[in-house]
Order: sequence, then structure tokens, then C-alpha cells
Amino acid sequence: MTIKGKLLLMFMTVAMTASLFGCSDKDDTASTTESSSSDSATEQSEQSTESTEAANDETETEDATVQANIPLEYDGTDVNDDCADTINKYFTAIINQKYDSYKETIDPYYWQVYNSWLDGNYGYGMETSFETMHQNLMDSAVSANNGKDVSDIYITKLKLTTTSAKDGEDESAVVEDYLAQYDTIIGEGFTEELRKQCDDVINVTFTMTADCDGTELEILKDMELLMTVHGDEYKILG
Repeated sequence: MTIKGKLLLMFMTVAMTASLFGCSDKDDTASTTESSSSDSATEQSEQSTESTEAANDETETEDATVQANIPLEYDGTDVNDDCADTINKYFTAIINQKYDSYKETIDPYYWQVYNSWLDGNYGYGMETSFETMHQNLMDSAVSANNGKDVSDIYITKLKLTTTSAKDGEDESAVVEDYLAQYDTIIGEGFTEELRKQCDDVINVTFTMTADCDGTELEILKDMELLMTVHGDEYKILG
């Protein structure tokens, strides 16, 4: 099985090559002393009102663009409700660029080890790599749109299935192949310790369809996502 086209390793590659995002410099403003204290109070009041209105406008804009939920298609057997719910939250967090929500869907051991590995090797952690994931989806939409720019996407469907073995390969070998990649990238021993902290590791295949500026396109097809199982709880490695 090749690495090409596999989402979890694609996101890992993005994480390793992500650039640091510097904060923009704030404009330096010189304060002007007013001869009248009442004039100063009036000016401050006006500024406060303008700031509040701007904040309200920004909130309304954010609320208007947030995708609250993603329509899912799955059989309920191979991919159950708990598994699907985690994947739903994962991509909802990415499309809405909500890091804290994204972190809740990630396997805690994976997050701890990979965050430390990124920091030690590249000087940034998972939060910075997460910031590239939304753009990654946007780039996929552009590719699906024959290279034409896409300003906004809204996921219209995620079709989920368990990953099937191919060419006579044992199903467990699919997962083992992925885990071997993690051991190669992060370090030997990662897989062994990961298995101690979960009940099982599974691989889910998904196809993503999205409304791209009014045109529905299949932006990701037959991509794979590695997940850990902790009782009824599912977490993602990616």
C-alpha cells in the first residue's frame, strides 16, 4: 500500500512542513491630550460603541459561515454511530477552524507524543499544524474545481466505510502498514505504547462531497483515517 492519497499521512506531512504564523504588528498610535475631560469621555464612548458594533458584526459573520454539522452516510455496522460522530466533529472543527474542538477528537497519547515531536524538530506544535488543515481542504476543492479558485466550501456529505483489504492483503495488515509509518516518522515504540492505551486500532475510508461556491464537487475520494477505540469512544490519529 502506498502513502500517496492517504489523508492521515497527508496531514502529517502538512504538519511537518507548516510555516509558523507570526502575529501582525499593531499600529502604534499617539495619544492626544484633550483640553476638556468631557470631550475625552465622549470620544472614548464613541470608540467603545464602534468597537462593540465591529465585534457584533464579526460575530454575526462568523455565525453565518460556521457549519454546525456534516451529513454522514454509513451503514451503522462496520462504522457505528460513535465512530461516525467523532469523524463528524473532527471535520466540523477543521472546516470551522476550531482548534479546541479538533483536539477533543484526537487520541490523547498520539497528541502528546506528536505535539512534542513537532516542537522538538520544528519548533511548533499541533496547533500550528492544525491551522494548515483548513487550507488543505480548500486546496482539494480547487483541484476538484479544475484548478479554479474556490472562496468557500460547505461539506454536503461524508460517506464512511471501513477500509477493506486489497490484493489478498489481510485486513489487519492495512492498519499495521499505517502504524509502521508512524513508527518510522515519530520513533520506534510509538505503536507498541499506543496499543497499550487503547482497545483497538481501525482504519476508516471516506469520500467527501462539498458545495464549492455553489457547485457540488467530490473533493476527497477514498481517503483513509486511522482511529483508536477506547470502549465506546473513538479518537483520531491525524
